[in-house]
Amino acid sequence: MASIEWTADLIAERAAEYMRVRIVLRDARYAYRQACARFKDRRSGDFVDVADPAFRRATRKTYAAYQHARAEERNAGRRLETAVRGSQVFHEMCNDRRR
Repeated sequence: MASIEWTADLIAERAAEYMRVRIVLRDARYAYRQACARFKDRRSGDFVDVADPAFRRATRKTYAAYQHARAEERNAGRRLETAVRGSQVFHEMCNDRRR
């Protein structure tokens, strides 16, 4: 299998994808927190038991979207790291530090 030559353009694409996924994660986190706050407001209490089945039903879609966004962010970060580590610039930097 041939290895990919990591050009600056490919690394920039990975970086842009990572930034896009981070925005999606931020929005998903906000939506989940809003769902939690709505549930808390309806219950009019200071404490919310996250193990409560009613809470889980009320927040399950936003929580699933949040968890999916977290996984996507981790994966995009790994893809970006792979691209950077495979780049010639990274290898040159590492070799310069060893001297």
